[in-house]
Amino acid sequence: MKRFLLLIMLLLPMSAMATLPEVEKMTEKYTSKEQASVVNISKQMLKMMGGGIDGLQYIDTIVMLSSDNKSAMKGIAKRTKKAAKKHKMENLATLNEGNSVISINTQISDNKITEALVLVTEKNKTTLINLSGKIPQEVVDSLIGVISKIN
Repeated sequence: MKRFLLLIMLLLPMSAMATLPEVEKMTEKYTSKEQASVVNISKQMLKMMGGGIDGLQYIDTIVMLSSDNKSAMKGIAKRTKKAAKKHKMENLATLNEGNSVISINTQISDNKITEALVLVTEKNKTTLINLSGKIPQEVVDSLIGVISKIN
């Protein structure tokens, strides 16, 4: 699990565009009822955080939606799967470890990842990470190299 969370942290610096409308609707729905917390990181904030991290220049937004409310957890998981299907995203990986299930879905255009939905479902918490961007193949290749060294 620690390795996977490190992988997510490596993927975070690789995104650039606008958030999916379904993710925006979920954040509005669950935060208005105080059933979830949201972190929304803009391109400007990422520039300030940059400090030499490769790939940050490709990011426009990162949205993280997290909840420990049982009803919201089910809704976030269901709506995320529906959004991935609607946008014809490719499931890159589904990882099962203990009480955690992690699913990574991406949308690719012109050999660049333009959208990624990472859904982490645990026994008492569900977290959705939406990365929006245009991630060049060479950035993806370098991340794969870094990830392979972790194992």
